[in-house]
Amino acid sequence: MMKKLYRWLGLGFLISIFAFASVVIAAPRISFEAWLADFKKEAVADGIDPNFFDQLYKNIRPDFRILRFDHSQPEHRLTYLEYRNSRANTARISLGRIEFRRNADLLHRIGQHYGVNPCVITALWGMETSYGRYMGDFPVITALTTLAYDNRRGDFFRKELLIALHILSEGHVSLAKFKGEWAGGTGQTQFLPSSWKKYAVDYEGDGHKDIWTSRPDVFASIANYMAINGWKAGEPSSIAVNVPSNLNPDPKIPGPEKTLKEWFALGVQPIHPQSFANENLMASLIQPEGGPGLLILHNFQVIMTYNHSTFYAATIGYLADEICGRS
Repeated sequence: MMKKLYRWLGLGFLISIFAFASVVIAAPRISFEAWLADFKKEAVADGIDPNFFDQLYKNIRPDFRILRFDHSQPEHRLTYLEYRNSRANTARISLGRIEFRRNADLLHRIGQHYGVNPCVITALWGMETSYGRYMGDFPVITALTTLAYDNRRGDFFRKELLIALHILSEGHVSLAKFKGEWAGGTGQTQFLPSSWKKYAVDYEGDGHKDIWTSRPDVFASIANYMAINGWKAGEPSSIAVNVPSNLNPDPKIPGPEKTLKEWFALGVQPIHPQSFANENLMASLIQPEGGPGLLILHNFQVIMTYNHSTFYAATIGYLADEICGRS
């Protein structure tokens, strides 16, 4: 009996040691003050004014609630239609139609300039922030400071934080409006600072790339993102199809590419009857869990650079069609 007790106590002691070690490993290695002093040197060397830095960090400290989101993100298994119906629901579609009509001239002008479908611009805007109505309420500098100080992905977020300091110091957004989701995505586009640096556009020409309050800058920034990542004008991103039982496509991994004409000849047919100007476009076939088959084309992969999810990319195509009507 005593031997069993000792073995149990020994096992418990080892478990406690491993648990403690995991906490120690996950915890920052140095104090925040020491980390901040080191980061200040890097920021100043990169052109950030030291007085601006000191003033900014008078009241900013890590918010460790944010780490709970980063370290324990929940996994939800949804079917494609469950995902689509929750994100492109009737309310979001109706609101999208209103916003598209309200901004039609601007959207068409920007869409033509960048060669990007204005309906897709609207759908991305709607999916990311409900057409600018909800951009998140986490202070971006606090969120990125917390994640940069943490060891798990500290180097990545340190770079994002440095760019965020430039965004703020150059006056593109005020500190009060510099908010977003917990991982630093911000504005009506939900760009990380590095994406803002690469893709954001000062379409209004006022000297600021304002993805928070300027709709011209928001729409142009989304369009520029898609254009730089290879959007092909006049081509669909995906086509919802009925799939013959003999084909049995993979739910996640695209199969071999064929022309639309070849797929149609194999019995794959669009759910919504439509004509295609170019049936020689190349497409792959997938069938997401719980959804219709999808012929996915080049622009589908471009949408996935915004959010690497087949459900997301397919829903953007669906929402764009629902907002503008299917041709």
